[in-house]
Amino acid sequence: MADYYYYLWSTTWPNLMVLFLIFGMVILRLGWKFVGTWRYARDAWGFLIWTVRASIWIGVLGVYIDILLFSQPDWFHRPGIIQGSVQGKSFDTGASSYVLDLRSGTERKQFYIDYYVYEQLNVDDQVKLMYLPTRREVVRCEVMGSLL
Repeated sequence: MADYYYYLWSTTWPNLMVLFLIFGMVILRLGWKFVGTWRYARDAWGFLIWTVRASIWIGVLGVYIDILLFSQPDWFHRPGIIQGSVQGKSFDTGASSYVLDLRSGTERKQFYIDYYVYEQLNVDDQVKLMYLPTRREVVRCEVMGSLL
């Protein structure tokens, strides 16, 4: 499980850092405005304006979180685990990625792998994969048995 979240972090850390920076700045700014209103205004009008500003910023932060979840949906899914035999491997020139065809029982699925895994695997190898369920990128590949 740690491999799964480490892989997600390594692929999405720029997005998350910007999101955390925006959160920090908004919370700091709203806190500063609240303290200023508490210290100097202390009237219902000042707190009403602060509440409206806070509501707007909560909406903006909600949009940023929605954008993150749209671009990186695997953060809130459990990793997929599958075991099967390699039926084929190829290079997809359109997506510039390596594709692995895996048969598990009666179903056949395609996964995206990196170059090193592509070179290591052979057709008819028995493998166990941990993958991102939405993007189908392989996080960890274990060769269980090989015909060679």
